[in-house]
Amino acid sequence: MLQVYSSYKSPSKSYLQIQKSSSTPQVDVPLQLTLQSNFPLKEFHYLVMSRGQVLSSGRGSSSSLTLTPQESWAPLACIVVYCVHSDGEIFNDALHVPIAQGLKNKVSLSWSEDRARPADEVSLKVSVAEPGSLVGILVVDKATRWPHSHNDITKDMVLEEMAEYGVKTTGAMRMGDPYSIFTTSGIMVLTDAKLEKMGEQLSPQFPGEGIQLLVDEGDDMEQEEQEPRERRDFPETWLWLDTNTGDSTTAEFLLTLPDSITTWVATAFVMSADLGIGIIETPAKLTVFQDFFLSVNLPAFIIRGELLVVEVTLFNYLEQDLEVMVIVSQSDSFEFVFPDNEELSVASTRTVSVKSQNGTSVLFPIRLLVLGEIPISVKAKSSVASDAVRRMVLVKPEGLEQSFSKTMFLELVGSEKSLSREMAFTFPADVVEGSQRAQVTAVGDILGPSITGLESLIQMPYGCGEQNMIHFAPNIYVIQYLTASGQADHDTLIKATSYMMKGYERELSYQRDDGSFSAFGDSDYSGSTWLSAFVLKCFLQARPFISIDGRVLVNTAAWLGAQQGNDGAFLEPGRVIHTELQGGLDGPVSLTAYVLMALLEDDSYRNMYASQVSGALVFLEARLALGISSNYSLCLATYALTLANSESAERALAQLMGRAEMKDGVPSWSSSGVGLSESWQPHSADIEMAAYLLLSLPKLSRLEEGFVLMKWLSQQRNHLGGYSSTQDTVIALQALSEYAAYSGSQLINLHITVNTAPSTTVASFHINYTNYLLYQSREIETGREVRLKVSAKGQGFALFQMNVFYNLESRGLSRKWRDTTQEAFDLHVELFDTNMYYIHLYICTSLLEGQGINQTGMAILDVGLLSGFILTQDGIETNDVVRRVETPPGKVILYLDSVTTEEMCVKIPLVMDFKVANVQDATVLLYDYYEPRRKTVRTYQSYWRYDMDACSFCGEDCSQCKGQKAYVSKSVSFSHLCHHVATLACSLLVLLACSL
Repeated sequence: MLQVYSSYKSPSKSYLQIQKSSSTPQVDVPLQLTLQSNFPLKEFHYLVMSRGQVLSSGRGSSSSLTLTPQESWAPLACIVVYCVHSDGEIFNDALHVPIAQGLKNKVSLSWSEDRARPADEVSLKVSVAEPGSLVGILVVDKATRWPHSHNDITKDMVLEEMAEYGVKTTGAMRMGDPYSIFTTSGIMVLTDAKLEKMGEQLSPQFPGEGIQLLVDEGDDMEQEEQEPRERRDFPETWLWLDTNTGDSTTAEFLLTLPDSITTWVATAFVMSADLGIGIIETPAKLTVFQDFFLSVNLPAFIIRGELLVVEVTLFNYLEQDLEVMVIVSQSDSFEFVFPDNEELSVASTRTVSVKSQNGTSVLFPIRLLVLGEIPISVKAKSSVASDAVRRMVLVKPEGLEQSFSKTMFLELVGSEKSLSREMAFTFPADVVEGSQRAQVTAVGDILGPSITGLESLIQMPYGCGEQNMIHFAPNIYVIQYLTASGQADHDTLIKATSYMMKGYERELSYQRDDGSFSAFGDSDYSGSTWLSAFVLKCFLQARPFISIDGRVLVNTAAWLGAQQGNDGAFLEPGRVIHTELQGGLDGPVSLTAYVLMALLEDDSYRNMYASQVSGALVFLEARLALGISSNYSLCLATYALTLANSESAERALAQLMGRAEMKDGVPSWSSSGVGLSESWQPHSADIEMAAYLLLSLPKLSRLEEGFVLMKWLSQQRNHLGGYSSTQDTVIALQALSEYAAYSGSQLINLHITVNTAPSTTVASFHINYTNYLLYQSREIETGREVRLKVSAKGQGFALFQMNVFYNLESRGLSRKWRDTTQEAFDLHVELFDTNMYYIHLYICTSLLEGQGINQTGMAILDVGLLSGFILTQDGIETNDVVRRVETPPGKVILYLDSVTTEEMCVKIPLVMDFKVANVQDATVLLYDYYEPRRKTVRTYQSYWRYDMDACSFCGEDCSQCKGQKAYVSKSVSFSHLCHHVATLACSLLVLLACSL
């Protein structure tokens, strides 16, 4: 029966209507439609549309129409039927039909939308071949994907989501006449027939299935008069998740799109019991776009005192030119810089013309006034389109970053119910004003600071095979400790095993074809005995917690066994990147002890390589009898002999303790301080030696002697929960975890109060059995010094730490002011700076003589860049000395194989990426990775960039930066804009430009 809606108008009172059954249409299942009309229907035409495309068309002459839905119709098909009366009047109707997708025997990902706008709600669906499948999904910005990545998805099919996720619903229907039916369905009509177009009417939706706007129909012109939503979420990796499909063969994720104008690429793998692993062949892509948008080009950070030229680029993909008002929101955190006050009108506003299918840039010079993260909000408004973006820029203090930590072991046992202690720190005279900050922390467990900081225990790069283990090994000892002490909780175990799995997967990339491991994998000329032993030991320790490939262990152990000489000593065919393990004449002792520790880690490997274990023991015992001069080598030998239950272990320990100096009950061994800078932290080697001793004592039935050593080690950690480098952090955490598990836990109920003079309470902590693993932290105010009185009441123990952060003036790092007695390297930095946009650094260095070593282990050259510059695309070639190059924001980090007494030089080419004036000094730091106190620091400066102002970037007469009432910018090509606009937008920009 024909239903006529009161809002629908026809001059001849003639109506046409499409009707279908209530069942949901299926792919490849014929769909029967009935056409109702109040006039004879002799001939009609139909169109089937989905996602903005006409997928099927035809004509008919009866009152019924049979169509067979295809997969391409999903998620929603729009069926339009129309006919032309003999007098030329057009009658029509439209029906939106959700299409249920069939599940195929394959793995696929699909978005609910092919094209969407920032912040739209979308769904990501994964379909698998059988229930109970485990699926891992990664969604990243297309601009961040590496070419030829082994993780790319290559499956050539994307399934659309269920119908309710495939469309955007308008708030009301526009079904007042035939013209609105066409336009609402996404069809533009050119005809000489009578197409009725009356005033737009609003009426209720059809019962059960309303007219809806397809995503590709475009809604950029909606609600132009409203304020634009501010875009502020711009991740590079959006999603990293996994799911089990359970009893189903699908899983769905309802998501809100980030604000990036880009293409999101989803890849996945699937594993199931019967079908094994499957890889999607073609990534699922979702383009996030709008016809008019802006991009704000900002660096990750700038230095206080610098002048930043904010570059706003407008993109117009509409079919008409736009007159756009660009507004930078005013803030107390920055001020606008006016190149010519006499020309001043409204400095935060520009009005520009942006031609259709083109782009325009506008410049706003600002000076940031405060430290920290500063938001910069920009709006672009026209009569038909608008956009708004909020980006953050970090303002750092000038100078060289420093930190200081001091830890107290608060212990109330027996009859003692309270205690009070003081701690203080005075900032140096050359501290950068405003850079000072401080925090206090408290936790009721020896491993508490390290458990909290598992993600980043040290503040150093870790881009080689040994340094990567900082993400792996500490998690083992945390889980071992929590399990042994009965404190394991689900969240901590999940976090630790997750970090362990990621570290394990990454470490496998450093394994060579012969089974060995080396710092840079196959690019090294040989595997490393030392690193292979380190990895083998840690992998064996991790086996109870994660799955470790047995073939990896067998191949590594076999390679290690082949490196043993006839005298039982293990040889090193590769580079020893740890300076202390080089060891001079005692080098073979350290290395042999190190390998022996790994082979003794597991009984099965101990038995499998019994002859190698026996040979190594004979060698170590013989060298002990002859005398081991290196304290470090003797310490490693003592622990290895202890693990092997050798009768010589007690003798080795006696020799080691006989050489120690006792300071507050803690043994220490003097080591050369030549070339080492002053630091509140001990030498890395001292940390390692104390840790090996602490590991040995319980196994030699001397548990109580280790308590003071445990307290000392727990007090030497940095604010992140680690120490100075990978090795000292790993072995110290192993020692602390094992000893703490031996010593057991005790009741705890502590109230800690922190006061400043005279009696102002700045922090308080309560630690008991419910929260003793919680790492509690408070920020406190600072002056010229930090002086605290720490009081504790109750029972139990806790670790209290004061962390201080500040910057030192760069003047103290210049040749005139620096203390050369604490420098390890001769370091020269020369800046070639005659071009506005291209500069290069020329850095030469060598190891200073008289330090007792001829070369370092692996060294890090940490090069701070002048603000606004980045490494050129050609970059720096790696070689036998420069093994790896990394480019975090504002830096170039070079991994050097070693630094010797022979000078080596490197050229670093740089290009301007952001517009910055009044450019401040930059710092170059060179240090031995395994003894960070062996370092040298230099600063360099561009004098003319320090004196330059914003007009250098603002065109002739500074016209592009003046606060004019109207400034018509030159249009620029898309290829030119890509040089200035953030990389994340450029890949999309080029793609769209080429399709125009």
